[in-house]
Amino acid sequence: MKLTPIFAAIAVVAVPFAVHGTQTPASAPPATKRICTITPTIGSRVNNTRRCQSREEREEAKQEARKTVDRIQTFKPCNGNAAFGQGGC
Repeated sequence: MKLTPIFAAIAVVAVPFAVHGTQTPASAPPATKRICTITPTIGSRVNNTRRCQSREEREEAKQEARKTVDRIQTFKPCNGNAAFGQGGC
């Protein structure tokens, strides 16, 4: 029994795997993509603030800001001075 053809067949199949290795994507996307926003600083024409967050952090900050605005608008103290007839509860 000749083993040379069998070894040749194994070599033909094994060489591409040895050269290329396992198939993996060349550039896998990062686990958390960062989104950067540039906010101008009030009172300055030059200075800007750059803030980079992931999508989850950004949504969490938006929800926190909405909750704060709702809380402040819901529980407003009386405006003005009721003793002098300005405003009142």
